[in-house]
Amino acid sequence: MSMSSEIISLAQLTSGQCAEVVEVDGGRAMAQRMLMLGIRRGTGLCVVQGPSSRGAVVRVGGARIALGRGVTEHIRVQPRADVAGAQA
Repeated sequence: MSMSSEIISLAQLTSGQCAEVVEVDGGRAMAQRMLMLGIRRGTGLCVVQGPSSRGAVVRVGGARIALGRGVTEHIRVQPRADVAGAQA
């Protein structure tokens, strides 16, 4: 059985939706910053608030992180229903 392998930007998720990070583009400095925040390939995250024109708040592990709109557009994710830490 094939599951959806749609890859979208974090900015396209809806509040409460969870996903797995596929890649962070936007250059070396941004990739480094995301690594420091715990956002890297294979990381599961859930949208707590937003996304809106200003950005989004995401839950990564036990932390809530506010990300600006420009940043959310550079993080590619695969929506998932079974990401670890997701609460149904």
